[in-house]
Amino acid sequence: SATSALHLTCLSLNLKKNDWLWTSANTFVASANCGRYCNANIDFVDIDPKNGLICVEALERKLKAAAEMKKLPKILVAVHFAGSSCDMERIFNLSKIYNFIIIEDASHALGGSYKGEKVGSCKYSIATIFSFHPVKILTTGEGGAVTTNNKKLADKISILRTHGITKNP
Repeated sequence: SATSALHLTCLSLNLKKNDWLWTSANTFVASANCGRYCNANIDFVDIDPKNGLICVEALERKLKAAAEMKKLPKILVAVHFAGSSCDMERIFNLSKIYNFIIIEDASHALGGSYKGEKVGSCKYSIATIFSFHPVKILTTGEGGAVTTNNKKLADKISILRTHGITKNP
């Protein structure tokens, strides 16, 4: 499921107790629970009421305040909504300043595009999560997927996904 994909991605990125995961205030509970499953602290970023996506201005204000308190997020789960992508380039630029990892929750954006690239290309994130739940645009009855351009992350997720079972004797 996408819930499992989010969880395994957070585990593979070594999210742990005392770390912070931030996500959108407009999301299914899995976008936050993936951090809770790793015993991390969770916080939410306000959305833009015009599109339901993370408000980049609110994110920047929150990051500035968190930097002063030394409580910056380790991971931001950027939730795409209703086929629309968050402003990933601006979020990515903030990640370089504040040193956080971006995971895209594209459970509601399968087939979507951002700046001429398909959502899931991971141009502005380390991983993108998709859902194939029965209420989504494309379903397999259940299930989820992770896309990434990072081989090390893909290998870690694969080991966790298969419960450590490999074909290597």
